[in-house]
Amino acid sequence: MLAVEMYGGIALSSEMSQPERIPQFLSPYLSDLSGLMAYYADDLSICERLLVLFCDYAEQFIVMLNHDQCVALFAASADLLKVYSAHHCASRQIQRRSESTEASFEEEQSYNDVVCAIQLLIHLGTKDFIDVCAENVNASSAPRVDSSQITDIIFFGLQQILPLMTQGLLQYPVLCSKYFSLVGFMMDTYPEKACSLPNDLFQTLIDSMLFGMCHSDPFVSKNCLNGFKGLATEHLNSNAMSAQLAQQPQMMDQIASRLLSDVVFQSLVWDRLEAAGMALLPIIATDVNRFVALVNSMAQKLRTAEQQQRLHSAFAKLVNPDLIKGVQNGLKGFEARKVRMQFKHDFRIFVKEVHSFLIMK
Repeated sequence: MLAVEMYGGIALSSEMSQPERIPQFLSPYLSDLSGLMAYYADDLSICERLLVLFCDYAEQFIVMLNHDQCVALFAASADLLKVYSAHHCASRQIQRRSESTEASFEEEQSYNDVVCAIQLLIHLGTKDFIDVCAENVNASSAPRVDSSQITDIIFFGLQQILPLMTQGLLQYPVLCSKYFSLVGFMMDTYPEKACSLPNDLFQTLIDSMLFGMCHSDPFVSKNCLNGFKGLATEHLNSNAMSAQLAQQPQMMDQIASRLLSDVVFQSLVWDRLEAAGMALLPIIATDVNRFVALVNSMAQKLRTAEQQQRLHSAFAKLVNPDLIKGVQNGLKGFEARKVRMQFKHDFRIFVKEVHSFLIMK
């Protein structure tokens, strides 16, 4: 523990003179440090300190790492998370939250290692944008880290922690916020990578996002809704989810149904209205006929014929064929913005209409 803490102190020394000496010193030892996880993974205190060490080092020095130093950090981080996952994610049990405030706080503290693992991935993910900014400011010929290397390590790390992401664990506010910040960003920015995950992990990811989109925290919800928007848009452009849908044909229907029933038809929609509308638009466009069938099924569950008719009428106004066709054709630039603005306006009217007979009784 003392040795790891001393390395941790070095990782926090970014404000020293000539801070580039720290990566030069630490890079050769990163592999050995990550290897300690295999020996001490059962000791949660050392396990957490190793994750904190890597997290702090990435946060403090990622901006100044060269290509070789980045590759060393990525490789060591991948090994660290893989061993961590093997020892903790499969066996960690989520306990029922205690009614005692003190006991509940102690329980939440025991998941600091998971928070550190997520935060490490977030810090590593910033390298792509740091390099882009550096290239814009200084046209240097120095080798940069390839974007694919960065996204690969982020999604590899995400695969390691996904098995742990149950609804019980996601009840913890700090962990929940960081997890969905990472997931929403990666799904919105690199949806093609998400679609290539193994089916069981992809379904776990979708389940966690379904939980998050109706979360009381609008930040969490908007991240999830942006993620669904990214997935549906990518599927429209490249049929990226075809392999996932071949194994789970009802997946898109499930997403659309939960988006409508748990968000759009609920009073909480108003603090995430735009995100919900922008997620719904490409989901409708992926298969209009299936969406219409889903709406018909939902309408049949309403109590009165009048409600059913009003719901059908509201959806008929919302699903404008010209707007949907524009999304399906992959409009870009100003034309795409016009479509989004029109749908945003129509969606607000739609929500007010359906709430008038579904909620405001």
